[in-house]
Amino acid sequence: MWRKRLRLGIAIFGVCLTAFVLYVIRPRETRPPVVPIERIDPKATVETRGCDVVQLKGSKQDLRVECESQVTYEDGQTALRGVTLTVDNRAGRSFKVTGKEARVGANQATFDINGDVRLEASDGLVATSGSASYSDAEGIVRAPGPVQFSRGRMAGAGIGFAFDEQRNTVWLLDQAVVRFAPEGAAGPMDVAAGAAGFARGERYMRFERGVRMTRSGQIIEADEATAHLFADRDEPDQIELRGNSRITGGEGLGALRLMRARDINLDYAEDGRTLQQATLAGQAAIRIASASAGAEQQLNGEFIAFELAADGAIKTLSSRDRVTLALPATKDAPDRTIRAQQLSGAGAPGQGLTTMAFRDSVVFVEAAATDRAERTARSQLLDLRLNPSSGALDDAKFGGGVRFEDAGLVAQSGDATYRLGGNGLDLRGKNGAADPFVNDELIRVDAEAIDLTLSPRRMVAKGKVRSVLQPSKPKSGAAAARRPGLLGDADPVNVIAGELTYDEQARQGVYSGQSRLWQGDTVIQAERITLDEMKGDLGADGGVVTTLALAPENPDAKPLRSGPTILRGATFAYRDETRTAIYDTKAQMNGEQGDLRADHIELFLAGGENRLDRLDARGAVDVTLDKRRGSGTTLVYRPATERYEITGSPGRFIDECNESAGKTLTFFKSSDRVIIDGNEEVRTETRGGKCAAKPPS
Repeated sequence: MWRKRLRLGIAIFGVCLTAFVLYVIRPRETRPPVVPIERIDPKATVETRGCDVVQLKGSKQDLRVECESQVTYEDGQTALRGVTLTVDNRAGRSFKVTGKEARVGANQATFDINGDVRLEASDGLVATSGSASYSDAEGIVRAPGPVQFSRGRMAGAGIGFAFDEQRNTVWLLDQAVVRFAPEGAAGPMDVAAGAAGFARGERYMRFERGVRMTRSGQIIEADEATAHLFADRDEPDQIELRGNSRITGGEGLGALRLMRARDINLDYAEDGRTLQQATLAGQAAIRIASASAGAEQQLNGEFIAFELAADGAIKTLSSRDRVTLALPATKDAPDRTIRAQQLSGAGAPGQGLTTMAFRDSVVFVEAAATDRAERTARSQLLDLRLNPSSGALDDAKFGGGVRFEDAGLVAQSGDATYRLGGNGLDLRGKNGAADPFVNDELIRVDAEAIDLTLSPRRMVAKGKVRSVLQPSKPKSGAAAARRPGLLGDADPVNVIAGELTYDEQARQGVYSGQSRLWQGDTVIQAERITLDEMKGDLGADGGVVTTLALAPENPDAKPLRSGPTILRGATFAYRDETRTAIYDTKAQMNGEQGDLRADHIELFLAGGENRLDRLDARGAVDVTLDKRRGSGTTLVYRPATERYEITGSPGRFIDECNESAGKTLTFFKSSDRVIIDGNEEVRTETRGGKCAAKPPS
C-alpha cells in the first residue's frame, strides 16, 4: 500500500512541476503602468473627492454642506473645494452660499469662503463677493471686500457685506450704492451712502455716514436716512432723514422747490414717488414756487409741517419758533418779509395756499420802493389772504394790537387790514384803552375807525374823530403846508368831529358831524368844517359859530367890548388869498364892533395879522352899538375911522329916544355924531326931543 501511495504522490508532483514549468516559460503579458493619484494639496494629510453633510435640528434639515472635494491638514483644519452651504427654514427663510473654497471651523460652526462667492436667498436676494464667512451660531454671512447684490428692482454694491439670517437684514458696510430700477412711469432711484442696511422682514432700509438719493431730478441728502418700504414692493412709503437734511428739485413735490432742516420726515402716496406729507425739525426751511412764475417764496422756522394734495398743491402748512416768510418782489409788489413765532396755512387742490395765519410777536416788513420808504407792521396776529391764480397777497389782517410805520407815519389800533392790492390800511378796534390813531409830522388823527390810503395819502376817519394839525413844516421833498391866516403857524390846531376825510396830496381835510376846530382863543363850530392847506382856505357850513381872536382895532383906546369876536351863520368861508371871512344866511357878529345881524357878513382882514380892516354886511342889516341901533340894506364898517355907513330905503338909526331915517346914514363908534344924507325922493326926518318921563310906579 505504501508503494501505491508513493507512486501517486510522485505522479501529482510531476504534474504540478510540469505545470509550473509551462507557466514560467509561457509568453509574458504587457501590463499598463500604474497611474499615481493626483493630490489636491500636497500639504494635506487626508483628501476626499466629493462630500455631502447634512446637519439636523430635530428631524428637519438645518444646514447642508456640499463640496466637490475635501482636504484635511495636519493641524486639523478642513478645506472644501467647490462648496455649497444651504441653510434651510430659518424663520421660514432659506439661503444658499457657494464659492470656490471654504475653510471649515471646528464642528462645522464657521466657514470662510473664497473665490466667486455667491449668496442666494429664498426671497430673491442675490449677493456676490470675492470672499465671505459664515458663522452658524450667529447666522451671519460676512463679506469683507467689494460686493454686489440685487433683489427684484433693487441692486447695489459696496465694500463689506453682512447678511444676518436671524434678523433678516443685509448691510453694505462702506461706500454703499443702491439703485432702484425704473418701473412703468416711475424712473430710477439711486442712493449713495457710507453704509446701507436692508431689514427685509421689517421692510425698511437704513443709510448712514452721509446719504444722497437721486430720482427724477430730485436730490435728497442727509447724514443718515431710513426708508420704510411698502409691504409688497421695494418702494419708499416713508423716509426719515437725520442730520443736515436737504431735498431739492424733482417730481412729486408739487410747488416745493427745496426743503432743508436738521431732520426731515417724508410720507409718500401709494406710488412711492408723490409726496403727501412732510415734517421738518431744526432750523427748517422750504422754498415754494410762485404761481406767477416769479421768484420763489421761502419759509424758515425751527419746525415746519405741511400736507400736499394729489396735484402737489399745499393743503395745510404749519411752522413754529422763529418763523420767517420771505415773499420776493413781483412786478406789482415789493419784497415782503413776515416774522412770527407760529404759522398755520390752508389751501385747496388746484389753488395752493389761500390763507396763512401768523401768531405771537408778528413783524411784517415791506421793502422800500422807488416812490416810498420801507413799511413795517407789528402785531400779535396776522391773517393773510392769497390770490389763488397768482399767489400774490390780496390783503393782510392784523390783530391783537397793531403798530404800522411808513416813513414818518405811525398808525396804531387793535385790529387793522392792510389792503395790499389797494394800497390801503383800515384801522379798527381799541388797542388797550386807546382808539385807533394815525400820526405823522403834519397831523395826528384818533377815531373809532380809520381807513387810510398810503400813497398818495388819503384818510377817512369815523366815530369820535380827534385830530391835531402840527405846526406847519415841510415833509422831506414836499412844500410846506399853507395854514389859513386865521390860524397861527406856531401852535397845533385841534379838531373834533364825527367824521374826517383827509387828502394829503390836496392838503385838504373835511370834518363833518358836530365839528369843532380850535387853536388858542380861535374856535370854529359847525356841522362840517373844510380845511385847505394848499390854498390856506377854511370853510364851514351847518350852524356855524366862530370865535375869532382878532387884534384890537385901536390898541391905545379902551374897547367898547372886550373878549373875542363871535360870528354865526349858515355857512362860513375864509379865503387866504383875499384875507376875507364870509358868513352867509342869518349871519351874526358879536364883538368890539357891536352886535350885527345880516343876511351876509364879510370881514376883510389886514395883511400879516388878524386885525379887522373893513366889515361889509348886506341884506336885512341890523347893528346895535351900545345904546345905538342902525338898520338898513347894507353896512360898511371901517375900523380905522370907527365909521359905520348904512344904506337903505330908507336906512334907520335910533339913538335912545331919537330916530333918524335916510338913504345914507353915517355914524361913529366913539362919537355921537350922525350924518344923514337924504335926497328929494326920500324925506329925511328927525324925531327929536327928550324921552317922555316914565309914569310913577
